[in-house]
Amino acid sequence: MDQGMAAVAAGMVGLIGAGIGGLATAYGARVGAQKTIEAARTQVDRQATAEHRHWVREQRRQAYSAVLEADLVLTMAIDGCTSDLYKGTALSEDAVSSMGRHIKNLATAVTRATLWGPDDLIDKARDLIGARGRAIGKTVAWSMAVASGNAEAVRAAVNGMTGAEDREATRAFVTAVRRTLAEAATQDHGPETAQ
Repeated sequence: MDQGMAAVAAGMVGLIGAGIGGLATAYGARVGAQKTIEAARTQVDRQATAEHRHWVREQRRQAYSAVLEADLVLTMAIDGCTSDLYKGTALSEDAVSSMGRHIKNLATAVTRATLWGPDDLIDKARDLIGARGRAIGKTVAWSMAVASGNAEAVRAAVNGMTGAEDREATRAFVTAVRRTLAEAATQDHGPETAQ
């Protein structure tokens, strides 16, 4: 074989080798790009999940805060009524109506919170409504006793106003809120979103 043919053969082998090398490089670049795209998608999915959890936690916090605010307004109305009753003054229709409006506001706030759950927390919120409803009933009964002038009925009504059920209902609801929000915060910052 003469040198010209050898040079042509060597050139062809080099050209084929360059083509194969180019194909391998292109394939490697393609695989690398696919892995980069997959990693970006995974990161975007995780970020979206974390953002959604954060949004849900914020919605819950607002809903639970509205329940606590409505409960505080109702509790202040009941306390104002009992203060008058301790002074021996029967409640006006306006005072009784005010307690009724405030418990409706509490019930509305609890109803809105049911959208965000969880069920055990909503059960505690409903227990709170029940406790406040019973406190209103006792307050109205006390007012009726004051209005009747029956000292024995007034003493019995005063003795029935311990407030223990109210405090327990509030404590149980607040504990459930704290637990729920803490669990959600842990999920937001857990290992599945940290990667």
